[in-house]
Amino acid sequence: MVAFLLAACSASQYAPVQELGYSTAQSLAGNSVKTTPVSYQVRPGDTMFAIAWRFGWDYKKLAKVNGIGSPYTIYVGQVVYFNDTNSNNVIDVSVSKGSVKKPVVSTKKPTYKAPSSASNSTSKSPDGKAYKGPLSVHWSWPLKGKLIQVFSNKGNAFHGIDLSSTFGKSVKAASSGIIVYAGSGIQGYGKLVVVKHNNTYLSAYAYNSRILVAEGTMVNAGQIIAEVGKGPQLDPRLHFEIRKDGKPVNPLRYLPKL
Repeated sequence: MVAFLLAACSASQYAPVQELGYSTAQSLAGNSVKTTPVSYQVRPGDTMFAIAWRFGWDYKKLAKVNGIGSPYTIYVGQVVYFNDTNSNNVIDVSVSKGSVKKPVVSTKKPTYKAPSSASNSTSKSPDGKAYKGPLSVHWSWPLKGKLIQVFSNKGNAFHGIDLSSTFGKSVKAASSGIIVYAGSGIQGYGKLVVVKHNNTYLSAYAYNSRILVAEGTMVNAGQIIAEVGKGPQLDPRLHFEIRKDGKPVNPLRYLPKL
């Protein structure tokens, strides 16, 4: 994954993406493909976490389907499959004989080990510090702002909500957890922070101008993790998502009433 402190977002981060076998526009964060592709060919900068996030998969599940173990190293040109039937559980034949490029850098990724049980197991951050996911998550708003985009899971699905704000305003963690992604490597999200709250829930904060936390950092609810940037419409806003078992859910069902 790319470093978490990079230059400001550019319009190219919201450009269309093409997957193996078809193409589709992704003009807004969360406006991902209508259906999960059969397969995806790894490109420079891709990681297992980023690919899984883009298509609403849990990255550990996707890695298992493809026979890829920890530390989840993937290669440019490798084909990642989204079902057991089409998976070779190995690097695709077309890239396995001398045509595989250098490994995708996988050091900046979630390196905690998969817990053995569901909601109260202990994970470890990259520095070895234990993290115990709570049984339940108590949610709070990441910032105060006007709701300008609502969640949708139909048609051109919008997998979160957008809140209007001012450039540089503080973005706060919606609940306590561990930072499992901080970077600009997932197309359509600009500078993105993802927090793991327990083995069920993740939250995501996109379109940031600055990221103020590193992967593996423990954060508390209400802690400042980033600063508001500009979305694809070039106005200051925060894109916020909650994912349950890798799948986007409506944040308004979890956040407290205003």
